Amino acid sequence: MITGLILAAGHSTRMGTLKQMLPFGEGTVLEQVVRALTASTLRDVTVVLGYRSDEIQIRLTSWPVHTILNPDLHGDMLSSIQCGIRATCEDQAVMIALGDQPFICEVIINRLIVEYEKQSSGIVLPVYNGKRGHPMIIGPEYREDLLNQTEGGLKALRDRYEDHVRTVPVDTDAVLIDLDYHHEYEQALNRLKGT
Repeated sequence: MITGLILAAGHSTRMGTLKQMLPFGEGTVLEQVVRALTASTLRDVTVVLGYRSDEIQIRLTSWPVHTILNPDLHGDMLSSIQCGIRATCEDQAVMIALGDQPFICEVIINRLIVEYEKQSSGIVLPVYNGKRGHPMIIGPEYREDLLNQTEGGLKALRDRYEDHVRTVPVDTDAVLIDLDYHHEYEQALNRLKGT
Protein backbone atom coordinates (compact mmCIF):
# COMPACT_ATOMS: atom_id res chain seq x y z
CA MET A 1 0.00 0.00 0.00
CA ILE A 2 1.13 3.55 -0.72
CA THR A 3 0.30 6.48 1.54
CA GLY A 4 0.11 9.93 0.01
CA LEU A 5 1.92 12.66 1.94
CA ILE A 6 1.27 16.26 0.97
CA LEU A 7 3.82 18.71 2.34
CA ALA A 8 2.07 21.93 3.38
CA ALA A 9 3.91 23.07 6.50
CA GLY A 10 6.01 25.90 5.11
CA HIS A 11 5.96 29.60 5.91
CA SER A 12 5.78 30.70 2.25
CA THR A 13 8.37 33.40 2.93
CA ARG A 14 9.32 33.80 -0.74
CA MET A 15 5.66 34.18 -1.71
CA GLY A 16 5.02 36.76 0.99
CA THR A 17 1.66 35.22 1.88
CA LEU A 18 0.43 31.75 2.82
CA LYS A 19 0.54 30.12 -0.62
CA GLN A 20 -1.33 26.99 0.43
CA MET A 21 -4.43 29.13 0.95
CA LEU A 22 -4.22 31.26 -2.20
CA PRO A 23 -7.36 31.00 -4.37
CA PHE A 24 -6.99 28.64 -7.30
CA GLY A 25 -9.75 27.17 -9.43
CA GLU A 26 -12.61 26.00 -7.24
CA GLY A 27 -10.65 26.20 -4.02
CA THR A 28 -7.09 26.90 -2.98
CA VAL A 29 -3.66 25.94 -4.26
CA LEU A 30 -3.43 23.21 -1.61
CA GLU A 31 -6.93 21.92 -2.33
CA GLN A 32 -5.96 21.33 -5.97
CA VAL A 33 -3.21 18.97 -4.79
CA VAL A 34 -5.55 17.34 -2.27
CA ARG A 35 -8.16 16.90 -5.00
CA ALA A 36 -5.65 15.14 -7.27
CA LEU A 37 -4.39 12.73 -4.61
CA THR A 38 -7.84 11.89 -3.23
CA ALA A 39 -9.20 11.31 -6.76
CA SER A 40 -6.38 8.86 -7.49
CA THR A 41 -6.15 5.20 -6.48
CA LEU A 42 -4.38 6.13 -3.24
CA ARG A 43 -6.45 4.94 -0.30
CA ASP A 44 -4.80 7.05 2.38
CA VAL A 45 -3.70 10.69 2.12
CA THR A 46 -2.10 12.73 4.90
CA VAL A 47 -1.35 16.45 4.81
CA VAL A 48 1.65 17.59 6.86
CA LEU A 49 0.89 21.00 8.35
CA GLY A 50 2.98 23.46 10.32
CA TYR A 51 2.80 27.23 10.07
CA ARG A 52 -0.79 28.52 10.52
CA SER A 53 -2.00 24.93 10.70
CA ASP A 54 -5.35 25.78 12.33
CA GLU A 55 -6.31 28.00 9.41
CA ILE A 56 -5.36 25.38 6.84
CA GLN A 57 -6.94 22.50 8.76
CA ILE A 58 -10.32 24.25 8.81
CA ARG A 59 -10.18 24.44 5.02
CA LEU A 60 -9.43 20.70 4.78
CA THR A 61 -12.26 19.43 7.01
CA SER A 62 -14.45 18.50 4.05
CA TRP A 63 -11.70 16.47 2.37
CA PRO A 64 -11.07 12.74 3.06
CA VAL A 65 -7.55 13.34 4.38
CA HIS A 66 -5.70 13.05 7.66
CA THR A 67 -3.68 15.97 8.94
CA ILE A 68 -0.63 15.90 11.14
CA LEU A 69 1.36 18.73 12.61
CA ASN A 70 5.09 19.05 12.12
CA PRO A 71 6.11 20.23 15.60
CA ASP A 72 9.24 21.86 14.17
CA LEU A 73 7.54 25.05 12.97
CA HIS A 74 10.85 26.45 11.74
CA GLY A 75 12.00 23.21 10.16
CA ASP A 76 12.76 22.65 6.51
CA MET A 77 11.04 20.35 4.04
CA LEU A 78 13.08 17.38 5.28
CA SER A 79 11.60 17.77 8.77
CA SER A 80 8.08 17.65 7.26
CA ILE A 81 8.97 14.55 5.24
CA GLN A 82 10.31 12.88 8.37
CA CYS A 83 7.20 13.86 10.33
CA GLY A 84 4.98 12.37 7.63
CA ILE A 85 7.01 9.17 7.37
CA ARG A 86 6.85 8.65 11.14
CA ALA A 87 3.05 8.75 10.84
CA THR A 88 2.98 5.87 8.33
CA CYS A 89 3.33 2.14 8.85
CA GLU A 90 6.88 0.84 8.52
CA ASP A 91 6.07 -1.37 5.56
CA GLN A 92 4.32 1.32 3.50
CA ALA A 93 5.65 3.21 0.54
CA VAL A 94 4.97 6.94 0.51
CA MET A 95 4.12 9.28 -2.31
CA ILE A 96 5.52 12.67 -1.41
CA ALA A 97 3.65 15.51 -3.08
CA LEU A 98 4.28 19.22 -2.76
CA GLY A 99 1.38 21.32 -1.51
CA ASP A 100 2.08 24.04 -4.07
CA GLN A 101 1.77 22.07 -7.32
CA PRO A 102 -1.79 22.91 -8.39
CA PHE A 103 -1.57 21.37 -11.87
CA ILE A 104 -0.84 17.84 -10.65
CA CYS A 105 -3.67 15.48 -11.62
CA GLU A 106 -4.81 12.01 -10.66
CA VAL A 107 -3.77 10.60 -14.06
CA ILE A 108 -0.12 11.36 -13.32
CA ILE A 109 -0.44 10.04 -9.79
CA ASN A 110 -2.02 6.81 -10.98
CA ARG A 111 0.71 6.30 -13.60
CA LEU A 112 3.37 6.63 -10.90
CA ILE A 113 1.49 4.15 -8.70
CA VAL A 114 1.23 1.61 -11.53
CA GLU A 115 4.98 1.88 -12.17
CA TYR A 116 5.82 1.52 -8.49
CA GLU A 117 3.57 -1.51 -8.06
CA LYS A 118 5.40 -3.40 -10.82
CA GLN A 119 8.18 -4.05 -8.29
CA SER A 120 6.77 -2.60 -5.04
CA SER A 121 10.18 -1.15 -4.26
CA GLY A 122 12.55 1.58 -5.28
CA ILE A 123 12.00 5.24 -6.07
CA VAL A 124 9.58 6.34 -8.80
CA LEU A 125 9.27 9.85 -10.13
CA PRO A 126 7.89 11.66 -13.17
CA VAL A 127 10.03 13.15 -15.93
CA TYR A 128 9.03 15.87 -18.37
CA ASN A 129 11.43 16.74 -21.22
CA GLY A 130 14.32 15.14 -19.35
CA LYS A 131 13.64 17.03 -16.09
CA ARG A 132 12.67 15.17 -12.95
CA GLY A 133 9.67 16.36 -11.00
CA HIS A 134 7.19 15.57 -8.24
CA PRO A 135 5.38 13.76 -6.77
CA MET A 136 7.83 10.99 -5.92
CA ILE A 137 7.14 7.50 -4.56
CA ILE A 138 9.66 6.10 -2.10
CA GLY A 139 9.64 2.46 -1.03
CA PRO A 140 9.68 1.48 2.66
CA GLU A 141 13.28 0.27 2.33
CA TYR A 142 14.41 3.93 2.48
CA ARG A 143 12.43 4.78 5.61
CA GLU A 144 15.29 4.60 8.12
CA ASP A 145 17.64 6.35 5.74
CA LEU A 146 15.23 9.28 5.41
CA LEU A 147 14.50 9.39 9.13
CA ASN A 148 18.23 9.54 9.91
CA GLN A 149 19.07 12.03 7.18
CA THR A 150 20.09 15.46 8.49
CA GLU A 151 20.27 17.48 5.27
CA GLY A 152 19.72 17.36 1.54
CA GLY A 153 16.08 16.35 1.30
CA LEU A 154 14.67 14.09 -1.40
CA LYS A 155 17.32 15.00 -3.95
CA ALA A 156 20.07 13.71 -1.64
CA LEU A 157 18.19 10.43 -1.16
CA ARG A 158 17.56 10.13 -4.88
CA ASP A 159 21.22 10.80 -5.65
CA ARG A 160 22.41 8.17 -3.13
CA TYR A 161 20.18 5.53 -4.69
CA GLU A 162 20.32 6.65 -8.32
CA ASP A 163 20.40 3.04 -9.55
CA HIS A 164 17.08 2.39 -7.75
CA VAL A 165 15.26 5.27 -9.49
CA ARG A 166 12.61 4.52 -12.11
CA THR A 167 11.18 7.37 -14.12
CA VAL A 168 7.79 7.78 -15.74
CA PRO A 169 7.73 10.09 -18.77
CA VAL A 170 4.77 12.46 -18.70
CA ASP A 171 3.45 14.85 -21.34
CA THR A 172 2.87 17.82 -19.04
CA ASP A 173 5.13 20.21 -17.18
CA ALA A 174 2.72 20.05 -14.21
CA VAL A 175 5.29 17.86 -12.45
CA LEU A 176 7.82 20.71 -12.60
CA ILE A 177 5.61 23.64 -11.60
CA ASP A 178 5.53 24.69 -7.98
CA LEU A 179 4.61 28.13 -6.73
CA ASP A 180 7.34 29.79 -4.70
CA TYR A 181 7.02 33.41 -5.85
CA HIS A 182 4.04 35.68 -6.48
CA HIS A 183 4.84 36.01 -10.20
CA GLU A 184 4.70 32.19 -10.48
CA TYR A 185 1.27 32.24 -8.87
CA GLU A 186 0.12 34.93 -11.34
CA GLN A 187 1.46 32.85 -14.24
CA ALA A 188 -0.38 29.79 -12.92
CA LEU A 189 -3.63 31.76 -12.65
CA ASN A 190 -3.23 32.95 -16.25
CA ARG A 191 -2.56 29.40 -17.37
CA LEU A 192 -5.65 28.20 -15.52
CA LYS A 193 -7.73 30.86 -17.29
CA GLY A 194 -6.17 29.95 -20.63
CA THR A 195 -4.54 33.33 -21.18
